[in-house]
Amino acid sequence: MQLPDSLQPWSQWLEWFAPDHLPLFADLLGRLNPLLGPLRGRQQGGVPEPDGLGDLQRRGPYERLLSSEWLLAEEVPDEFLRRAAVGEHMFLAPQYRAREANRLMVVLFDAGPLQLGAARLVHLALLILLARRAAEAGAELRWGILQREPALYELGAASNLKQLLNARTYEAVSEQHGQAWRDWMAEQPQTVGECWLVGQRLPEAVPACCTHRAHVQRSLDGQSLLFELRAGGTRQVKLPMPDERQALQLLKGRFEGEAAEAPVINAQVPRVALTLPPVISGAGNYVALRLLDQPGMAVIKLPSPNQKKPLSVRTQLWSSYQHALAVTFLSRELGAVLSSEEALAFWNIPGLAPVKKPSREQLLLPPGTATFLPAAWLRNPNAERVYLLDSQGRLAYWESDRAKALDRSKPRQTHELASGVLGLARVDQFTLAYVRNAGGRLFAQSAAADEARTESYALSVAEGVSQVLFAGNSLWRRHFGGCALLTSKSGNESWQVITPKTVPVIKEYIDLASGWKAIGLLLDVGKDQPSLLLVNAGQRAIGLYSNGQQKLLFTTSDVISRYSFCPMSGLLAVLTSSRELLVYHVASGDLRLQVTCDKEPEHTKEGGDA
Repeated sequence: MQLPDSLQPWSQWLEWFAPDHLPLFADLLGRLNPLLGPLRGRQQGGVPEPDGLGDLQRRGPYERLLSSEWLLAEEVPDEFLRRAAVGEHMFLAPQYRAREANRLMVVLFDAGPLQLGAARLVHLALLILLARRAAEAGAELRWGILQREPALYELGAASNLKQLLNARTYEAVSEQHGQAWRDWMAEQPQTVGECWLVGQRLPEAVPACCTHRAHVQRSLDGQSLLFELRAGGTRQVKLPMPDERQALQLLKGRFEGEAAEAPVINAQVPRVALTLPPVISGAGNYVALRLLDQPGMAVIKLPSPNQKKPLSVRTQLWSSYQHALAVTFLSRELGAVLSSEEALAFWNIPGLAPVKKPSREQLLLPPGTATFLPAAWLRNPNAERVYLLDSQGRLAYWESDRAKALDRSKPRQTHELASGVLGLARVDQFTLAYVRNAGGRLFAQSAAADEARTESYALSVAEGVSQVLFAGNSLWRRHFGGCALLTSKSGNESWQVITPKTVPVIKEYIDLASGWKAIGLLLDVGKDQPSLLLVNAGQRAIGLYSNGQQKLLFTTSDVISRYSFCPMSGLLAVLTSSRELLVYHVASGDLRLQVTCDKEPEHTKEGGDA
């Protein structure tokens, strides 16, 4: 990770943190560092050690006599003796370096209730500052917790910082705690150069070697932190309150961009296939996965933040002679387009009767279940439709018997809406959006459950564009809601982002770093600010590109086999090679669900819930 010049002195420790945490530490380190003052207890000691040659001198042992003097002894021995008698010989003088005595720097933290919240971040920043201070002095840094039994710990990895955060307690520091540390430190054989006490309302009984007292407390108005250092004199600085979201991540020990902890609940999810992506409901309440051992889906209701009851999991099956072309949600209802040899059936979609399977010229449908085709199930008070995009860019739909304008005397059939379609997505409760190629140019359009369609919005030339990502919002009902178009540039992905306020002008060109690809588009409509959701080439990391910078959201222990992003709900669902499902809400940074889908199959009845 490339750090700015201002943070280079602490690069050894800041590499433990995700890039988006660096501004917070840059502020804290920059404000606290000038207060520390000169190092105390740095004295020379030990036996001097040779450190090369320093000078010439007229006295010394003859093993260090200059070689030219020995030549004189061979050629003119009388002169050699004369010089020896009057002290004129020249000797090499070694340079000595005084060895610094072994010193120990100790930091004792108050982990009680008066230091909860943002004050703990000041503890982290101060520990990093003192780690560099000790390294520059050739000293050893050790830290401890005042409320615990006396013991000192190293700072060699991010886990040590997390250990400091996890030491929080609801017990305030007492005089007994101070006395226990005073007695324990007095028994230690190693010399202490500096001893720091950090907290609030620190005890009077402290180790005799204590040299610094750092008081951290919230201001009266609660809008800032006051840091006061007492070491000979008194120095103070006011620290701004950190960003709430970043502070929460750090206080929970999520330094490296890991996802937030998911609710811990009992769960038994059947084994699922690793070849098909998860399906997410538009409202963000459900996720469905293709079962591995049975023809059907496992439907998981996402838990609430404080849920204690077991995870709600339904197993819904279809007939074994059918395979799913597409699976989609309408609210909490899960539906699918199923294919058999001669017909297409609409599973769990009331009102849509089976239709004759269209010819390959009309709709090219895969023979197996290698992937799900893009689809959308829409309903309004007057009509209901299922849209499906085939592998050749043909967008088709089927109407429900509930449609008021449908002539029920006519046979059900497949309707073609558009051709040359590059991609589609459901972007609103009543709307889908798609981009099509017409005459070498790309046009964006939306459709609903009835005949209502928006006008076409010209985007760009079609040449070189291979993929489209859609932003989810209600603007698509009557207008253009935003999308991103993919081109390639020197082997890396390059995206053209078009927002509602800029159409048809390109809002932003985004060139991604090598090995990263975009899988979703988020758009803050009010600020007209787009962001790209990313996955790395190793399929183990999820990132976000926003405001010209890329940050890491979370990493996975195993390779991500399949993923899905829902532009309506902002949920990302990833399925790893170990059949672990993670559902992540991008905007809030919360991990909604983390569960392993590996339960052995049980006998269930076909055609419904199990």
